[in-house]
Amino acid sequence: MKQCCRDYLMEQFGDEDVVNEIYAEYASSLQEKILELENAVSRQDWTALDPVAHAVKGNALATGDADIANAAIALRTAAKMSDGAAARSLLAKIREFAKEI
Repeated sequence: MKQCCRDYLMEQFGDEDVVNEIYAEYASSLQEKILELENAVSRQDWTALDPVAHAVKGNALATGDADIANAAIALRTAAKMSDGAAARSLLAKIREFAKEI
């Protein structure tokens, strides 16, 4: 578990079991969302990409994962600009950050 997430979730909930459950759900959901992001980026489907990036951002913020949240925010901007190069780069960052989970 990323320390930033553990600290944030412990501050919010104060219960190790709850923290572990929330984090496990976050990690599982993130892997699913990454697949959705990859599909949207590969198809250059900016309309589909934006809500998935938005969900990733929200889930990351809810667990205290600022790195992934910031990358997802930037990915939403790339989607709005139809910027494939930026989207691919940001997706790579999200994948890299997700390896820590």
